[in-house]
Amino acid sequence: MADDDDVFKGAYESAGVLGCVKSESMDLNNDPRFFHVNVLEKRLTAFKTLSVVAVLMVNLSVGQMFKLSKKGNVTWIQYSGFVSMTVVFLLDLITVIVIVQQLFQTYRLMTTGATGFDVAKSYYLNPSIVSMRHNSVRGFFFSLPLFMASTSAMIYSAFKPHQKHLSIPVVVLLLVVSVILACVNEKHRSIFKQKYELAKQWEAPLASHLESLSNRSRPKTDSSRWEWMTDV
Repeated sequence: MADDDDVFKGAYESAGVLGCVKSESMDLNNDPRFFHVNVLEKRLTAFKTLSVVAVLMVNLSVGQMFKLSKKGNVTWIQYSGFVSMTVVFLLDLITVIVIVQQLFQTYRLMTTGATGFDVAKSYYLNPSIVSMRHNSVRGFFFSLPLFMASTSAMIYSAFKPHQKHLSIPVVVLLLVVSVILACVNEKHRSIFKQKYELAKQWEAPLASHLESLSNRSRPKTDSSRWEWMTDV
């Protein structure tokens, strides 16, 4: 009679991908704590939205790159727009790769077991992981104004030589918007940094104040009563 464990095994139990690579997965534990929302999951939700926008930017930049005219001489304006669009594509692609991998691996670690959240937190706060995540996000926000500027160069090159003056208003508008986007990104970053430093600066005093309030609300013990009991 076959072993009881073999009854539930299929024909490809020991085979990997196409029978060549052995594959192993993490244990699955249906811990009720996995269903509770935590602060790490809230942060990952923000990165999900960013990764979706980055994928959209990758598609847009690739489409613009293939619109480069291969006929005739390529002007330096057209080529500069092509190079800038390539930089946008690479920055957004790196953002997608980094964010998707970190989302995938963080959720896997978070569901490993009783210590899943702590292990996922250690992974999320790892200096190398933090550096890659922050740099990819900076690259993504830098690619937005660069995309506008490179689009202006593409539009200027799309017009025929005797129609270049018709593209000037659109080119100027796109360049102005790209500068505005860069200023908006920098303003958001500076305000966020200021508020974060303010929160960290007052975190310890606020915690001490709340602790003093909680101690004040506790019932006080009668010291004279304890002294009388010790004398007896």
